[in-house]
Amino acid sequence: MNFNILPIKISEISFDMEGQSVSIQGKITDIYKTSGPLVFRIFDGDELRSVVFNPVEDYYSLKVGDYVRFYGALSVRRENVELQISKFERLNVDELKLIKNEIENSFLDRIKRDTPDFLCDSEVYKKMEKIFLEAMVCIKKAVLQERMIIIRHHNDCDGITAGVSLEKAISSYADKEKKKDCKIFRKPCAAPYYDIEDALKDIDLYFSFSKKKPLLIIADNGSTDSDLDGIIRTKIYDFEIGVIDHHPPTKDVNGEYTIDKYVSFHINPHIYSGDSNLCTGMLAYELARMIDSNMDNYAIHMPALAGVGDKSKGNEMNRYLEISPFNSEELEKIKLALDHEAYYLKRFSLSSFIEDIMMIGDNDRGRLIIDYVFDEIEKKRNSQWALIQKYIQIKNMADKFDLITLDIDKLISKGEFPSPGRTLGFVHNKYIWENKINEDDRAIITLGFAEDYLVIRATNKAKSIGFDLNNIIKQLKEVYLEEVQGGGHPGAGTIRFVPILKDEVKKVSLEYIEKIVKDSKSRIPI
Repeated sequence: MNFNILPIKISEISFDMEGQSVSIQGKITDIYKTSGPLVFRIFDGDELRSVVFNPVEDYYSLKVGDYVRFYGALSVRRENVELQISKFERLNVDELKLIKNEIENSFLDRIKRDTPDFLCDSEVYKKMEKIFLEAMVCIKKAVLQERMIIIRHHNDCDGITAGVSLEKAISSYADKEKKKDCKIFRKPCAAPYYDIEDALKDIDLYFSFSKKKPLLIIADNGSTDSDLDGIIRTKIYDFEIGVIDHHPPTKDVNGEYTIDKYVSFHINPHIYSGDSNLCTGMLAYELARMIDSNMDNYAIHMPALAGVGDKSKGNEMNRYLEISPFNSEELEKIKLALDHEAYYLKRFSLSSFIEDIMMIGDNDRGRLIIDYVFDEIEKKRNSQWALIQKYIQIKNMADKFDLITLDIDKLISKGEFPSPGRTLGFVHNKYIWENKINEDDRAIITLGFAEDYLVIRATNKAKSIGFDLNNIIKQLKEVYLEEVQGGGHPGAGTIRFVPILKDEVKKVSLEYIEKIVKDSKSRIPI
């Protein structure tokens, strides 16, 4: 064997080179022992199976992620070319720097944006274009490296829409690139944040399926300090993390976004002078179609569905509704069915079933499920409202300012749909609809109290004069630290607390609202 031969690129290897002596240099991406040889996969922009029979002890010192040069002879096995290793060398510092640059450039040469523009003309999207491209490169690179990709998302219409869009696009790209070992998992988060249980399950999934650095994408969660415990745990195990969210992101004492030191990309409109109306399902769909433009052929209604799910408004929402083959009433029915079924699915993804409901799978079955579930929800809501209206308390705080309160946990069946948040949202909206209220003209705040949580909804007018539930949380946490948790949008979210603090949380919340009323009166009549 001549060990002075020049290295050859894996892309240059062909079947007619069987028996030739070559050297290959690159990164070890996998190692495993078979009943015969010890197997290495080496990567230089392309990957080659390399084997050594009767390995000496030095071979067992090699680890996944090491950069080496293998010498050996090419052979053909089961219609694939492999290298039978005779010797290996570790690369020196200069060689290491060179091969790393070559590998990185090989990825960038192969990664292209699949669509030239966003679906709608938006100033916020223009500001975010760079971070979208960084996220696309990160995801496509993970596919080309055949790494495990875990998509975590909030278990509501917006979050599910985001998760499914990414799952479909990434799976399609992996198929196109023939990356069969790229494992893609989509999993809902039970909590409205990426919690410790999610993180531990994802770490276990990593140990079960992969030796390579996994990519974790958190959608419709991930931007706040509530997500930090889960994110830090996965980061300790060398996960690469990306976040797509539209909740107001938490800043640290230095004014920097708390999670940014842990993530490779953070797509959030609040960072770019936008707001929560540009919801996660919209953001994820735009990213998904950069990965696979074929999404537009069967799922172009997804961003409008996400917007209906999160009650988005604005130019982007109007544009998404224009291009959707389903109108807002049809999307509302899809959204209700999706929320209902997702509530019972909980942490299960059940992709085909969810895709049918979202009208991107079997549409005939989807319509049957949607119609049936919609009728069931209407029955539940009518029955629920007949009871709730007997116990609801409505107080006029000022001209065009109403406060609605109820004991939410005493008015729902635990473990049944609708959940406390959806029930309170229904009560809030029912009052608005029945009284023909303009949300931009009248401040309505609805509070649902339970033994260990408070659910809140507020109209646009309430938010415009200063209401933000995150301020209540901040005020409580300054005194009670970790005994109070929660968050959400300024006008929709949940505060969780230990039961002993219920009266204090109620007191602080009502005093906060009274102060807003007083301050608004001192400025101009509302």
